[in-house]
Amino acid sequence: MTLQSVGIGSSANDGNGDTLRSGATKINANFTEIYAALGNGTTLTDIIDGNGLINVSSGANKIVFYYASLSDLPSAGTYHGAVAHVHATGGLYFAHGGAWIRLNDETTGPVTQYTAGVNGSTAYTFTGPGATSGNNPNFTFYKGHTYLLNNTANVSSHPLQIRVASGGSAFTTGVTDNYNSTSGLTQFIVPHEPSDSSLVYQCTNHSGMVGNITIV
Repeated sequence: MTLQSVGIGSSANDGNGDTLRSGATKINANFTEIYAALGNGTTLTDIIDGNGLINVSSGANKIVFYYASLSDLPSAGTYHGAVAHVHATGGLYFAHGGAWIRLNDETTGPVTQYTAGVNGSTAYTFTGPGATSGNNPNFTFYKGHTYLLNNTANVSSHPLQIRVASGGSAFTTGVTDNYNSTSGLTQFIVPHEPSDSSLVYQCTNHSGMVGNITIV
């Protein structure tokens, strides 16, 4: 129903506005539609609680989280736990650990994240699914899978780079440094036909901070 406005005339008591009955009828019709849309017809459903949180218990709810590009996403640190669809990439993302992480889908394939720590200037350590404890652990990465190496906490002193060999040139196929405009976050979409299946991760400042990456 289109909003019905109560006619009030051009000036007070000019006799050109709606009658009290006609005005009340319009007001009732407007409220009837509101109560039907936001309640059960007689009682409104309070979907936002006193803390400003949306609380909906049932119904085919539709809430759009649409962003045109990755650069349009808000701060992942401020909105930890938020979800967002990015039209430019066709992906669904969630905010965690100060970064927007893409969820697994038919485009990116399985995504696994490892978070780097450091042992002085001699070694990296990593936490994440199946990560080996200790210094400079070895990784086995699978073709077609996506890996995120999160070195944001150490990037200023210990920038990490994926290389063809210790002290060698950077391996760039499928690798995006500072992924999603996040300094220290490396994305590696493992190619199915890599030019080299034996790689390393290495600190560009300290050559001893190096570990093997085997592609299978």
